[in-house]
Formats: sequence, C-alpha cells, structure tokens
Amino acid sequence: MSLERYAVDPNHGFLPGIPPLRELPAPFAPWEAIVPDMSALIRSRRLRRALERLPLLDAAALQTAAERERGMLLLSHFVNGWVWGGAEPHLRIPAAVAVPLCALAETLGRPPIAHYASMTLNNWQLLDPSAPLSIDNARTQVNFLGGVDEDWFFIASMGVELAGAPLLPIVAAADRASRDASDGELARELEAYANGMDAVLQALHRIREWCNPATYYLRVRPYVTGWPAPGAVYEGVSEEPKKYLGGSAAQSSLLQVFDALLGLAHPDVPAGKYLRAVRDYMPPLHRAFVEDIERSSRVRDRAIAGAAPLRDAYNASLAQMERFRDAHMQLAHDFIIRPSGENSAHEGTGGTALNTFLRGAQGTTTAAKL
Repeated sequence: MSLERYAVDPNHGFLPGIPPLRELPAPFAPWEAIVPDMSALIRSRRLRRALERLPLLDAAALQTAAERERGMLLLSHFVNGWVWGGAEPHLRIPAAVAVPLCALAETLGRPPIAHYASMTLNNWQLLDPSAPLSIDNARTQVNFLGGVDEDWFFIASMGVELAGAPLLPIVAAADRASRDASDGELARELEAYANGMDAVLQALHRIREWCNPATYYLRVRPYVTGWPAPGAVYEGVSEEPKKYLGGSAAQSSLLQVFDALLGLAHPDVPAGKYLRAVRDYMPPLHRAFVEDIERSSRVRDRAIAGAAPLRDAYNASLAQMERFRDAHMQLAHDFIIRPSGENSAHEGTGGTALNTFLRGAQGTTTAAKL
C-alpha cells in the first residue's frame, strides 16, 4: 500500500508536504483584504457588512490545488464568521461567499463550512522557512478573533498530526503483515506502533501550554460550531437549508486510521455513526486511506488466533489508544464541560453529546482487549 497515492506525506503525514499558499492571485484580492481585519470586523459587528460588499468571484479561476485550498480556507472562515459573528446567528449566507465556497467544497470533496481539514491541516505557515515544520516553528494564517490561544489551539492540534506522521508507514506495514507475514513480524510492527504513540500523547498534552480553557470556550469554540437546525441557506446555490457539523478533531483521519488498523468497530450508538459521518469532512484521499485499511486489516483476527506475544503486542497497542482517549476526555472536560457550567450532556462543536460520545469510543477500545 503506497502512502503517496493517499496524499500522505512521508514527513508530515496528513498535513501537506509543503507550506500552504499564503496569498491568492490578484483577482481574488477582495477576499484577501478581509483576512487581516477579521478579528476587528467580528468584534465591531462589521464582518457581515464587509462580506455583503464582496464581488461574486468565480472559484473556477483558482487553477492549482494550493490555490483551491487557500480559497477554501478563506471562504470557510468567512462563512462561519458570517453565521456566528453577530448577536444572533445569521443563517442566510450571501451569494458572494456561498457560491464560490460551495463550488470549491464540491471540487475538494468536503462540506462548505469551517472544518478540521481547512482550519488545521491547511492553515499554517513557517516562522523560519529554513527550518523544518514543528509546532514551535509555525503559526496559523487565518483566525477568527485571533490571539495566542486561538493560534496555539490549531497549531497544537497540527502538532498531534505531526507526531502521528511516523506511525502511518507503520500502519501500512502492519496492515500488510496482517495478511502475509508471520506472527512475529506482525507483533514487531504493533510494538513499533505502540512505542510511537507516546509522542502522539505528548503532543496532545501540549494543547494546554498556550491555550486557556476559558478563552477557548468563549473566544474560539463559538466560531467553529456547526449550523443549528434547520441549517443555513447558501444563497445563489439553493434555498433548501443545509445542516453541517462544526469543526472537530474527530474529523482527523489519524485516530480513525489507528482504529481501522486495530479492528475497533464502534457501535452506532453512541460513537460509530458519528465517526462514520465525519469522514465526509476528511480530504477524500485521506478518507480512502482510512476505509481501505478498515477493509484490509486482519490485525485483530490474527491477534485473536495468534500466540501470546502477538496478543500482548495487540493489547499494548490498545492500551495506548486508551491512554489517548483518556487524555482527550480530560481535555474535553477542561475546555468545554467545566467552562460551560453545564452537565456532561453538553454538545461538542461537532454536535455530539460530548461525554457520551467520548466515553462510548473509550468503552469500545477497552472492551476490545484480548
């Protein structure tokens, strides 16, 4: 299984191998002009007025993949700023934003709303272009209200992707080994995977370094929330309201491909149905990688039938997934549930009952131990 065919970079994993484009061609200057003033326009309640004045530009004039990703990044921030950038949500999106955004979303195979692939995977630039990408050598390109907390939340999330990048060749190798290698070879791949998960967990913990939970809850989270019922009307595209999920780390391909490798089949309630739904928010080639591993991996079957060393390696891999999900639940509690002052049924940005979903995913992982 070649990772290149799934647009998986050998160094960056699901992140692009080269820095995302920082500016669109001159005809798209009206879009670019909004970006430096986004936070002030939202604060002063002037963003909607600025977006209404935009000319209707043809997204088909964006010729390269990098230009299309940049266009998606800008317009998806504009649309979330439009909906949530006032005292009340405004669910009729003007054609100047809606038409090119929906065109780009169709081309890129992702929904026309701010989501993980745009806000995290394709929203960074290097501080020092001569040095490698790391979370200490990157910043976001586009923000809502801005500030170190918002910038760091998305950069630290990117750091989890970077930490997981070395595990993706191991996933591919373990998948192959599960079909045509010895128990010993498969066990060695699983041991390498389990050892590599320490770095992923450490990266997750770094989110706390520069992002205050209360600031995230009050200043970041509102702008990445999905559309309330019945949804938003994209003027110039359709008068039928469309309801989309908000941006969420669940839309990352990383943890889903780990689940797929280990044969973790989450029941529809409370986690499985949601985890399958958010695959529509992944870049199509990344989604294909998850689904192909899900179809082809025989890791769990081999571990069930195998000798003790293979079962031990499998259980060690599950234990690392448990640790990650424990840490994720604690982050959700500290960043969403505690600042909200509400109970554990509080919804995440993706529209799920947060603790119910996270505990369900954790329960599946724990129950899979052999």
